[in-house]
Amino acid sequence: MASRWTQAATILPPTLEVCGRRLLPFCLRHRVALEAIDSPILDLTSPFGAMDIIKAVRILSTHDIDSISNPLTFREGYHLKMMQMNSERIKEEAAKILVYMTAQSLWPRFWEKKSASKADGIPWHLAVIASLVRNGHSTMDAWTMPEAEAIWLHIAHIKAAGAEIDVVSDKEWDAMEAYKRELDAEQKIQHTRN
Repeated sequence: MASRWTQAATILPPTLEVCGRRLLPFCLRHRVALEAIDSPILDLTSPFGAMDIIKAVRILSTHDIDSISNPLTFREGYHLKMMQMNSERIKEEAAKILVYMTAQSLWPRFWEKKSASKADGIPWHLAVIASLVRNGHSTMDAWTMPEAEAIWLHIAHIKAAGAEIDVVSDKEWDAMEAYKRELDAEQKIQHTRN
C-alpha cells in the first residue's frame, strides 16, 4: 500500500461531479474560502443542507475567488430546487462531498506533544503558503496545489530548518491502530465476563 505522502503527492484530479460540476483537488484556497463563509462542509460531522452544497461546489470547482460572490446561476438554481424537492438527491450529493473530502485528507499524522505551543497570531494557512513561497513555489501554486501535498512540503521545509516535529510513519500508525483494536477486544471480553 502506498504511503500517505505518496498518495498525497500523486493524487489525481478528482473526476467527481457534484451538482453537475467537476470538483478540483482540495487546496488551501478552497479551505480559506469555505472558512470565510462558515461552511459546515469542513466539519464532516456537521449536517449541511442544499444551499451549503451549492456554495461548496461553487468554491471547490474553481480557483477564481471572484466567482464566489456572484448570484446563483440558472444551473445552480436548478440543482438547488432538485435537492430541496428530493431528499434522496441531497443525500447523493452530500455523500459525494464526503467522499471527496475524505479522499483529500492525506495530511501527515503527528505525535501528540504534551506541552502547549504558543500561537503567534499567524493563521496556519498563511504559514504554509509563506513556507512554500519562500522555498520556490509561486504564490498561485502554493494556494492551489492539493492541500495534503502543501502540508507535507511545508512540514519537510520546517523540519529541514530545524523544527522539532515528529511525523508518525505509516507502520507506526498501523501498529497503534492494531493495539487499539486489541485493547477494545480485550475490554469487550472483560465486559461480557462481568
